[in-house]
Amino acid sequence: MNLKVYLLLFLSMSSFEAFAQDTLHLTLKLCRELAVESSKTIKIANETIDKAQGEKIAARSARFPDISASAYGLYHRTSLNKELYLPTQVFDPSTGKLTPNVVVDASGHPVIGSDGNPIFNTYAYLPINLTFQGGGYANISAEQPIYAGGKITSGNKMADIGKNMAYLNKTLKTSDVIYETDKAYYLYLSVKGKVKLAEKYKNLLSELVKTVNDSYETGMVNRNELLKVKVRYNDACLQLQRAESGFKLAGMSLCRLIGVPLKTPLSTSDSLDFTMDTTGFLNASSQNRAEYQILKEQMEMAGENIKMVKGKYLPTVGVSVGYSALRGVLKNMNDYTGNGMNVMATIKIPITTFGEGRGKIRAAKADYNIRKLELQDTQDMLQLENEQALLNLTDAGTRVRMAKEALEQADENMKVSDDNYEVGMETIVNVLDAKAQWQEEYSSLIDAFTEYKIQQSNYLRITNHLKAE
Repeated sequence: MNLKVYLLLFLSMSSFEAFAQDTLHLTLKLCRELAVESSKTIKIANETIDKAQGEKIAARSARFPDISASAYGLYHRTSLNKELYLPTQVFDPSTGKLTPNVVVDASGHPVIGSDGNPIFNTYAYLPINLTFQGGGYANISAEQPIYAGGKITSGNKMADIGKNMAYLNKTLKTSDVIYETDKAYYLYLSVKGKVKLAEKYKNLLSELVKTVNDSYETGMVNRNELLKVKVRYNDACLQLQRAESGFKLAGMSLCRLIGVPLKTPLSTSDSLDFTMDTTGFLNASSQNRAEYQILKEQMEMAGENIKMVKGKYLPTVGVSVGYSALRGVLKNMNDYTGNGMNVMATIKIPITTFGEGRGKIRAAKADYNIRKLELQDTQDMLQLENEQALLNLTDAGTRVRMAKEALEQADENMKVSDDNYEVGMETIVNVLDAKAQWQEEYSSLIDAFTEYKIQQSNYLRITNHLKAE
């Protein structure tokens, strides 16, 4: 967990220490940051970025020389004992050169021995007594590619594209995580609001039970009316219990997303205030979507792959420079040593691969065409999704406005029913129905506004404006 998120978490828990020792005070911003910090999906995306950066470093290194050093040692004791008789030569005054000192016959031709070789007048005696004990060899070299058929350039471009795709993937995954967190947070606020609504509805019926009970004890109403009110009151108690259970489950779901223990006590000062912000919700282009950008990068990657495949079947040119040293260890003799520098240029020209290159290039071009068609198809689909997200947001806003009007009417109807019941102009059934209708409309408003906030978050996700900050 980074320092910023840790401090936010610490301050949130400390500020509510009087309320509950381990209570975590939440805001939407803190939930987003905790969810992003704990998400395994985003951690995988970060590792993908590290992988892409490593591949970029590896691709870039292909432009530089490959420098290596090697050394070998050998211990092998062996001896060579042999006597050699070497033919001699004499100086020929007529030519000024050395000529073989062979035996000639009367006609001046060399005399041939039984072994088929000429017979010399004299031989030099050379005894060999050599003992080899071992040796060593060391070499350092640098190999520099001059031309590799464009594979190095294409490899570097593909590495850059891969890095861009990794960052786009992280942006996409982060938006998805934040969107899921927003949904869980707004659901948490929604259920919290419904708990308060259930408590308020229960209190209204509790007051009504007391009023009707007083009227029953004075004989103004019959027992049937009192029982009707008590039945509704008991139902309200059950609704409150269900709302509280739902509130606990919503809190656990939110805890799971933000990476804290499921039963961590939560609190928040936020609530659904039924205020809509409709500024800045303009339709966005599908080309700005992260999904579109990823597919576009994939198409460009496929284009560079065509060049990479072609480069494998083009001539390659390189040069290498090295320095080596050799030493042989001899017994009773001076050691043999030798060293020197070497330079070598290489060129490799493919002659034929019996159709392999043509087939692979064709396959690479087909892959590029597939990516291009997928991009075109996805662009239309993403644009349709943009339109749908904007329509869903607009519809959710309309539903909120209608729910507000319905609640105002239900509230007014409930007040009129209460006033009429006090003067005996309304039945208890109508009073109960009015209160139930008020509760239903209030609950519908909570649902409508929750859906509006979720659709708003979804639209921000689609338009790449959904951030943890």
